[in-house]
Amino acid sequence: MKSLGDRVSARARAALSARKSFSVLAVTAVSAAGLTAVAASGPAGAATAAHSTLARAGPSNDEATISQDDLRTGWDPNEPALTPAAVKGGSFGQIFSTAVNGSVYGQPLVVGKTLIATTENNWVYGLDATTGAVLWKTALGTPYHITTCPDLVPNIGVTSTPAYDRSSGIVYVLALVHETSWQWHLFGLNASTGAISYKRRLVGHPANDKNLTFRPLLQNQRPGLLLMNGWVYAAFASYCDHGSYAGYVGGFNVGSATSTAKTTLWTDEADVSNEKGGIWQSGGGIMSDGSGRMFVTSGNGISPAPGPGNKPPGELAESVIRLTVNNTTGALR
Repeated sequence: MKSLGDRVSARARAALSARKSFSVLAVTAVSAAGLTAVAASGPAGAATAAHSTLARAGPSNDEATISQDDLRTGWDPNEPALTPAAVKGGSFGQIFSTAVNGSVYGQPLVVGKTLIATTENNWVYGLDATTGAVLWKTALGTPYHITTCPDLVPNIGVTSTPAYDRSSGIVYVLALVHETSWQWHLFGLNASTGAISYKRRLVGHPANDKNLTFRPLLQNQRPGLLLMNGWVYAAFASYCDHGSYAGYVGGFNVGSATSTAKTTLWTDEADVSNEKGGIWQSGGGIMSDGSGRMFVTSGNGISPAPGPGNKPPGELAESVIRLTVNNTTGALR
């Protein structure tokens, strides 16, 4: 797994890689074409809110989710001038470089004129997307110092790409935080100020297998978040295939009026003893092709036997999985 570097530059959402405890976020754009092609980051962090002027629930060209849209196409119709000729023409280059605290694995978001980046040291930054100036920064809590797996070091905090809700101006970030114990918490932050307005942890058993217990330190949360119908969804795999992990999709009710549930949890390894089936997706986001539908891809484990897709077994490793949402309870199936 690669972070977005010690000194990383973004060229129209293409990132390089590196792995350091402190790093620099660098952004490039085609200034001559009038573009703001932004995407890149690196490691570093600290908590406090600074000046807050720019971020607003902005225009339709916000980069509000990983890979541009819920279909994860990566296509931005608002950048018709970003052509191979423009990239080669000499105007495409770095426009700023900003130090942040901690490795950055998630894709930065762009909200209005603010670039939002998250780090493995559990810092969230709001940067001026033109100058790179730090508008605000917020610490979410103590990250987990991992010593058992070299895939992602030295700390585990925020790994996945956040999701931005244009209707509320809130950006949702999932972080591994220690309070009384290590737990995955979803945070909602005001994109203009960095102030935390929502916080909830994911605990308990998946609805489709009450014998399994979600164990945060075994579950790597890599795929980008999905915001759909007032819920934020996250998927989980493992660290180095260590421990008795399973693939999970968890959901947080951040604004659904039709559901009384606060969270929901589903596993792709229901009613089996061997488990695994982690949902990695190389950091790609949970995909949705319409309201109440989502798709994930599971990894290593025991593949299900051939059979009809409308009657899947409980064990779904090495599978492409379509889930539907119960709009009353929020449960996945």
